[in-house]
Amino acid sequence: MVLARGVGTTVKRYFGYNGHTDMARNIQKPRGTQDILPIEQRYWFWIEDNWRKMMLSAGFGRITTPTFEDTNLFTRGVGETTDIVSKEMYSFKDRSDNPLTLRPEGTAGVVRAYIENGMHKDPQPVKLYYFGPMFRYDRPQSGRYREFYQAGVELLGELDPIVDAQIIAIVMKYYTKLGLKDIVVRINSVGDAKSRPKIQRALIDFLSAHRRNLCKDCKRRMTKNPLRVLDCKEKSCQAVAEEAGGVVLDNLNNDSRNYFTKVLEYLDDMRVEYELDPRLVRGLDYYTHTVFEVTTKTGGLSLGAGGRYDGLVELLGGPDTPAVGFAVGVERTIDTLKQQQANVPEPMKPNVFVVQLGDDAKKKAIQVIDRLDNAGYQVAHALGRGSIKSQLRVADRLGTSLAVIIGSQEVHDKSVIIRDLNDRTQESVLDRDMIKAVQRKLKEKK
Repeated sequence: MVLARGVGTTVKRYFGYNGHTDMARNIQKPRGTQDILPIEQRYWFWIEDNWRKMMLSAGFGRITTPTFEDTNLFTRGVGETTDIVSKEMYSFKDRSDNPLTLRPEGTAGVVRAYIENGMHKDPQPVKLYYFGPMFRYDRPQSGRYREFYQAGVELLGELDPIVDAQIIAIVMKYYTKLGLKDIVVRINSVGDAKSRPKIQRALIDFLSAHRRNLCKDCKRRMTKNPLRVLDCKEKSCQAVAEEAGGVVLDNLNNDSRNYFTKVLEYLDDMRVEYELDPRLVRGLDYYTHTVFEVTTKTGGLSLGAGGRYDGLVELLGGPDTPAVGFAVGVERTIDTLKQQQANVPEPMKPNVFVVQLGDDAKKKAIQVIDRLDNAGYQVAHALGRGSIKSQLRVADRLGTSLAVIIGSQEVHDKSVIIRDLNDRTQESVLDRDMIKAVQRKLKEKK
């Protein structure tokens, strides 16, 4: 085919090809996301495995909710004046024009599932835990991503100060079990529903006197939800919040004050270290009574947060149900584990590496791998590699200490060679004795 002069350029321009840049441009991960590589996985295993074991031992059942939900779940549940809803949600419409949002936090979805699946009719309290990704269009920085993970716990159907203290104690025990040190729980009360009008009026009066020092968003929040001002990250607003924190505690009603006092007394009895923080309010509208946050003592890095949310179930269409919960910030917890050089175990390494040479040996290797796997061993191999030397290099890289070697002679003799990859000693054993020989060699190495 012959093109007239200039036609080729026109065709390239039509299809968007500019010579090399568009076609060759590397596609990269979206900003604020991360690739969790194999070398990092031991931290993730450590976080999730310990969370699962602790929650199950405490009587919590695992729940998995959809990654995306009806947008109204979050606008109603989390609050329209929060930064999460007003600035950070990933919202879209599907092909049926339904408004959907990638979940920015876990509690609202769990409460929706609690109502929709009739769990409010089950014996109370209902104790649930979860682990999974959340999504917020936030400014990426160290330990903060737009796709991030939370390990969460929710206890629904019980209102008692000891329950709040118990959740805090479980969470602190979890962080200690991970190997973290230098951590403390910061705690405050935002009062019950009856306290809230008085608290809001007092805060509005205080903030009005400092209006000129507030950011644009806080000037808007001030009349709609003044508690949000205390959670603002702008420096000028933080200075105002430092003075305004005491307004909340000073305006608690007697019931809220007594409830909070009992929570602190129970924490003392449980020997949980805490710091009273009058300006702690959390960034979500559904909190009542106790709110708390786990931070490092030096630097004040937040590792996770939670509190009581007694009105959320009813707000989302369920019966009046008290509830309390907490969410672990997984990435920040991992960063702190690294900074503190905590003793996080390596993932289990393969027990045995199967080496083969030749087509017949490769066929036998498949059977040997299956036998070892059925016997409960972690088996590695590199069947696509030809030379024994290159396969043993893979075994060395994986840290495997024992190899089962198969060549043409072993196929003929119905045997295998078992080699200790540390001291290079080896022995030949019949196929029928292979499992016992592997068991013996690994026991000797221990």
